[in-house]
Amino acid sequence: MRVVHAADIHLDTPFRRHDAALRQRLQQAGREAFSALVDLTLEERADALLIAGDLFDNDWLTIATERVLTSELARLTDAGVTVVYATGNHDPGRTNYRAAHIDWPSANFHLHNSRTSRRIPINRGNDRVGWVVAAGHQTTHEATNLASTFPPAPGPQPAVALLHADVGGAQGAPDDEAGNTYAPAALSDLDPSYAYWALGHIHKRQKLREDSPAWYPGNLQGRDFGEAGAKGALLVDLSPHEPPQVRFHPLAPVRWERLAVRDLDEARAIGDIHNAVRAKVDALREADDALLGYEEWILRVELSGPCPLAALLRQDEERDGLAEYLCESLGALDVEVRDAGLVPPINLRRHAGQRHVLGEALELIEQAGRDDGLLSRLAPSELALGDEQAEQEERLEYLRGLLDGLDAAAAERLLRQDST
Repeated sequence: MRVVHAADIHLDTPFRRHDAALRQRLQQAGREAFSALVDLTLEERADALLIAGDLFDNDWLTIATERVLTSELARLTDAGVTVVYATGNHDPGRTNYRAAHIDWPSANFHLHNSRTSRRIPINRGNDRVGWVVAAGHQTTHEATNLASTFPPAPGPQPAVALLHADVGGAQGAPDDEAGNTYAPAALSDLDPSYAYWALGHIHKRQKLREDSPAWYPGNLQGRDFGEAGAKGALLVDLSPHEPPQVRFHPLAPVRWERLAVRDLDEARAIGDIHNAVRAKVDALREADDALLGYEEWILRVELSGPCPLAALLRQDEERDGLAEYLCESLGALDVEVRDAGLVPPINLRRHAGQRHVLGEALELIEQAGRDDGLLSRLAPSELALGDEQAEQEERLEYLRGLLDGLDAAAAERLLRQDST
């Protein structure tokens, strides 16, 4: 059985923090990513498309999105592809919620919005190739451990468990100010009789553990800088008595990235900063094998460290001007520039030994680097590799390593305080 596993599509996210033009582009990007998901499913001749919750962001859906959604799903079901969609906390199964009133395909489509698990056969022509067992959220705050309610996997063909859940130990679990968790589960609750657990809710793509066939695909299209990098879906091949073969396919037309730029000691003109940022972008492109080649980029450029233009770039209007220039010169969809700790260049030697706070701080750092006794007295036990019984030489070597670059860091902090 071959399936495409997607989750957390969040169609019609409002993007209220952005201006109207960018908001419209981001909403369109979500629809484009969904169309690309359908293309992938058809091109790879998958037997099923599995959506592990949060297809919508809320109970409001635009006419444009509904039209794309229904027509794209019809492309799949008309081709004989089975679509199984289990609801999540953003699109639960209440009868007054949006999903209950859409004109879904009449054949080969299964919307499961109940916490009671349901078994769905997956066929290829007249042949049974596998099963999907799905459970959905009935409310926006599903507190039940749905994973623990799944029955043993049917067989003999491979079976997939489809669920939107917060499994403990996953990286990137979303913070909830009210302390809510959604369908909370432990890894031990995931029945190992299933060939694959197709999960949703965590927006960071990951395999939960090396020896577990449980995956989060991440969300289909990033929505902010906390969801940077390539986004898409997982193509999963399942065979009896073999581990799943999982491949990531990038699908998002808009990509969010954060760039930390520090090498600005010689940046005396706007072109110098452009070149430093361009180098970061080029390095990112060269290192990433999940590029589509046609993405539009939204960049947050975080400038820090010594820079001759520090005083200028601490001004909001000047950073806005730089952001506009970078956006045009890099061909980006949008650019934000942040001061992440810019300071004027400083000659540390000139300040060493002077009778002011910076000079005394530099002198203390230098003495600690030469005097192991002083270093030991200055450093609390918590810095000793977390172990008060650590070997003395090992401990001192570790502490000396902490001093590397500390003089520059202290100078930056003191200069920052002095200028505010």
